[in-house]
Amino acid sequence: MFLEFIDILTEEMGYGLPGWEAQKLMISGRPKMDLELIAKKNPRQSSVLVWLYPENEYIYTRLILRTEYKGVHSAQVAFPGGTKEETDVNLWQTALREAHEEVGLLPERIKYVGELSPVYIPPSNFWVQPYIGMSEEKMPAIIQKTEVQYSMDVNLRLLIDPKIKEEKLIMRSGSDTETKTPYYNIEGHTVWGATAMMLSELEELLRRVYKRMG
Repeated sequence: MFLEFIDILTEEMGYGLPGWEAQKLMISGRPKMDLELIAKKNPRQSSVLVWLYPENEYIYTRLILRTEYKGVHSAQVAFPGGTKEETDVNLWQTALREAHEEVGLLPERIKYVGELSPVYIPPSNFWVQPYIGMSEEKMPAIIQKTEVQYSMDVNLRLLIDPKIKEEKLIMRSGSDTETKTPYYNIEGHTVWGATAMMLSELEELLRRVYKRMG
């Protein structure tokens, strides 16, 4: 079933990504940014890994809870990932390296599946490329405690449950007022911002895949 899922997911991504239409469902009041304007800001290139694996007839991905630090992404839920380094051949290699460093995933055991739409993060000036990778077996989480509090392995079926989508007032970086913001409630954690935008696009792809699989 897992390999069938991956094949159909790959096909659906080839037909076209949901992109902004899915991403915008999980942000509040922010217009789509022009690519030329983003380029002028010289954003930091980064990537994350959406790792998929099967367990007990279900498919999972791994999220992390970042440690608290003096930065705009302190104590937020995210996919493993980070900034491209000079030694990285490309952003796919960045995603693999960061996932290995942060949660112990072995790059040689992960197969490239495809890319989701990139996300620009204005407060930190990051241009983030999400990659989907897969392995046929689960790998244990080995946490890099300086950057990660702990990891969460999430059943993908959870993402298509409308009950996990909620709204609340959130104080955004650089603002002195709270804004009503949509988020995913995952294991009691508020997953919002860029990660929620990525999850929203993944959610739409999952709906297509599960519809075809019956």
